[in-house]
Amino acid sequence: MVDDPPTTRADRKSWTLAQESAAIVSAARASILVASFLVVLKTVTGFVTGSISVWASLLDSAMDIFASVVNYVAVRAASRPADEDHSYGHGKAESLAGLFQSIVIAASGLFLVREAVMRIITPVETQKEALGIATMIIATLLSLALVLRLSKVARETDSLALKADSLHYITDIFTNSGALAALIIIYFTRWTLIDPLTSIGIALYILWSAFSVARISIDVLMDRRLPVEIDERIADIVSGFESKGVIGFHDLRTRRSGSIKFIDLHLEVERTMSLEQAHDLTVKVLRAIESNIPRSRVQIHTDPSEAGSSPH
Repeated sequence: MVDDPPTTRADRKSWTLAQESAAIVSAARASILVASFLVVLKTVTGFVTGSISVWASLLDSAMDIFASVVNYVAVRAASRPADEDHSYGHGKAESLAGLFQSIVIAASGLFLVREAVMRIITPVETQKEALGIATMIIATLLSLALVLRLSKVARETDSLALKADSLHYITDIFTNSGALAALIIIYFTRWTLIDPLTSIGIALYILWSAFSVARISIDVLMDRRLPVEIDERIADIVSGFESKGVIGFHDLRTRRSGSIKFIDLHLEVERTMSLEQAHDLTVKVLRAIESNIPRSRVQIHTDPSEAGSSPH
């Protein structure tokens, strides 16, 4: 049985991977429930008002359900511990889910552009805009509340899947706000052209979001190195052991899988050290890196070096 995730900031610093997984799964489950409610609400409103902006927002929410279900499956898979066939764990399931979501989201955005263009060519009158306005206000507030929760958990757990899910609902805030603005303008001015124009703007934002999610997912799947700030932090940590016999390091390699950061390097120590001394020093450096870089897994190969030689 998994313990409940800590609730205070101090406690969160000591989250175990099991507790982080529980928090991620709980947030993913909440996104499915919110998206399901919004789809039902917007479907009814779309039929009643006939607004393509509402339908655009509905399409976005439908994609959110799909994406959230994929995320839910992915984060559960990613939380599984390493096994004989997956010695580095299952973290990349999150990135695979993110890439798949980006493709589906991009397809929905292109479809929305087509529908909006058709509505410009063949205008359709909207009706009962007041109902649509109320619906979009509710949808915007719910999306905002969900984004705050997803962003908070994603930031605390470094979950790529939740970051992607949070991005989806940030686009929901924009799509809902756009549809809301279009309905208000139609209600007061009867300028119906604003409806498909707003939908095109929403679609372009959806396409940009899909590209962003795809780029991040591909970077992880292709083992792109971690940000240079990580390299600099490692260098600072290693340099703190120079007085104990560390000369430097080389062949630093970094990557990530899910929320886990993998760090490999060759540590140069004084040649005069015994094997036991070199091993103990290497372990201290390894522990220091893992304690300073959250969710990191460090492997170090120790190399003898001439005492006083310059680091690589």
